[in-house]
Amino acid sequence: MKDILKFLKSRAFFKHLGIALFALLLVFWLIFVGLDLYTHHGKTIAVPDFRGVKQKALVEFIKGKQLKYLVIDSIYDTKKDKGVVIKQEPEPGSRVKQERTVYLYITSVLPPRVSMPRLEDRSLRQAVAILETYGLKLAKPIRRRPDICNGCVLSQEYKGKRIAEGTLIERGAEISLIVGEGHGGGDAVGIPNLIGLTRKQAVLLLNESNLSEGTPVFDKNQKEKQDTANARVYKQVPAAGGDKMISPGSSIDIYLSNDKSRIKSRSDSVK
Repeated sequence: MKDILKFLKSRAFFKHLGIALFALLLVFWLIFVGLDLYTHHGKTIAVPDFRGVKQKALVEFIKGKQLKYLVIDSIYDTKKDKGVVIKQEPEPGSRVKQERTVYLYITSVLPPRVSMPRLEDRSLRQAVAILETYGLKLAKPIRRRPDICNGCVLSQEYKGKRIAEGTLIERGAEISLIVGEGHGGGDAVGIPNLIGLTRKQAVLLLNESNLSEGTPVFDKNQKEKQDTANARVYKQVPAAGGDKMISPGSSIDIYLSNDKSRIKSRSDSVK
């Protein structure tokens, strides 16, 4: 015990203790310096604008910018060029550290596909609703064929050929329908009153009446395109009337507006 106490008080002990503390401080200093160098502490660069750059050109675009990129999602948009960056995270101009990964969203080259639903043997109203649910469109005009099943879908076609249920098809494709019109379907039909209806409601009513939509005309005063979804019919040609008849398959031109003062009541619109 005396020898231990004697050693702790000796110059050699304090010398070795000093060397150990110095070495420990040196190790910590090297660690902090290394971390600063590795993380580029205090050094940031501005994120460039990737938007509009084609996917094939990204490798060349990123050269020398001390950043990385990763495409994390693709979005199909018919209004934009295919295969180009439309969104990025972080935003252009943001300050980030070197070698940071920039996440990119690009427009899809190919449109998404959906499985063709079964429309045959369903009513026209059901078929139209199903098409909308699947992101498909109804081709016009709707073709009619005499059949005992009045108003039923007899056949579903794509580009002139019948398309079977379950077939993969591009979202947004137009599907042609052949609908039964029943015996005596060639007789004249009454003109439905479309005043006050939205375009979607008017088209459904026309289809049920064995008629089709003609030229939709939107009010020139509408300021925003999205207003057209809520616009209502204020005029139709030909006009509706209790004794007015028209040939099956004929088209009705509709005029739409968001201006409520232009829209008469449905009873006042029938002449």
